[in-house]
Amino acid sequence: MKYFVLVCFLLIMSCKSGKDTGTFDSVIGIAHSNKTGAIVYSDSEKVYRIAGLRRWDTIYEGKKVKLKGNFRFVDVEAIQRKNTANVSSPVLKNLAYQGYPQFYSVTNATWELYNPD
Repeated sequence: MKYFVLVCFLLIMSCKSGKDTGTFDSVIGIAHSNKTGAIVYSDSEKVYRIAGLRRWDTIYEGKKVKLKGNFRFVDVEAIQRKNTANVSSPVLKNLAYQGYPQFYSVTNATWELYNPD
């Protein structure tokens, strides 16, 4: 009975909606640090913010990396239009002010230096 309850609990916890968790994917881009945290700029000029990472280590900063994780699209302009009050998140405010009105938030992120050879 204990195991049945445990299995049920784990199944319920793992059944999050795709909208909340994002999609597991990978992208290649240049690693940069700024005041909002660690960011990757892709060749297609999209911005990826790594949740929970404030700065890149010097071995990654300014270099091409392969980033993997759960990607969730964030449209700051749409959020601001939807909410008549100001956005409460300082991260969203900073990204909007720095010219990133749309970006991807990456959770469960892993990265490595990218060498196509």
